Amino acid sequence: MKNHLLSALLLVAGLGLAETAAAQTQVFVQWPLKRNASDSAAVRSTGVTPGTPMLRRYFISNGQVPTGAAAFAPYSSVGQAFGVNADGSGWSSTAPSMGPGGSPRRGFSEQFSFTATSAVQVDSILFSAAVVSSANGKVAVAYSRSNFVSDSTDITGGKGPTGVLPSTGNATFGLSSTGGTVNTAVNGAVVPQYVAGAPSSATTFRLALNGATGLAVPSGQTLSVRLYFGVASTGVGRYVLLRNVTLKSRQVALAARSAVQTNLAVYPNPAQNQLNVPHTAASRDARVTVFSTTGSKVAAFVAQAGSTETAVDLSALPKGLYLVEYADGTQRSSARIVKE
Repeated sequence: MKNHLLSALLLVAGLGLAETAAAQTQVFVQWPLKRNASDSAAVRSTGVTPGTPMLRRYFISNGQVPTGAAAFAPYSSVGQAFGVNADGSGWSSTAPSMGPGGSPRRGFSEQFSFTATSAVQVDSILFSAAVVSSANGKVAVAYSRSNFVSDSTDITGGKGPTGVLPSTGNATFGLSSTGGTVNTAVNGAVVPQYVAGAPSSATTFRLALNGATGLAVPSGQTLSVRLYFGVASTGVGRYVLLRNVTLKSRQVALAARSAVQTNLAVYPNPAQNQLNVPHTAASRDARVTVFSTTGSKVAAFVAQAGSTETAVDLSALPKGLYLVEYADGTQRSSARIVKE
């Protein structure tokens, strides 16, 4: 078994295949929204500085129990709860409510952003969303590289909770009958009704920011993405539940990687339960990441600032081939290893 794995490892290392990106996940920023509005530092990639989510004409739940409705804390295991009013009411577009109504409107949004500290590539946004006490929710998504001052671009569709989104409900604002831009979405994607105990994956949206091309974000530029929700139900308790908002690049399979420097002198290799990763003096954002052969991130470790070696615990990983990558914001290096 050992010789087989080593032979496979050497074969992968010697292929010299070209890769399309210099990093396994060039951008990975996630806001879980289960405890607060901060992003998760544990999974944040280097090269980005996340911003704080900004609500525009939405209000976080007041956590109280409205008559005839369930109470939802501002942040909980089901995500961030918010509405046009703090009690979940006000969605109607008819006075006196003046909410967005059943279709998302540009005046009502939550914005997620990051500023690139080095040139990065971002391809998609993922999030889970549901609406409490209503099956009439919709969402639209747009992005901007000027904080929506001089540009606003629709996402290009993708997958929703029930599969590929149709062109008539692909989470874009779309165009008017005369081909002009609109402030009320004509192609909002359906957001499912929240059902207690239902698998979280049942409400996940996976949307492309710029089709197959993705977005190049140069150093110093800020990418902002806004989520616009509409609910065609009135009364208290109609909260949007939002969680795990993620901006990310494509995952690139290990077998397709060669441009990342493979000069990381890890030991021992093969390894069993612990791998030692020597490196230059670590900066505050340095980390060690382990990837499977399919390109999935399977473990991540923060390197202690100033340290020159990081111990990586492999005990929870099955036997096989992995790629270990060290990144500190200015450089990336990697090594292919065998876990025995």
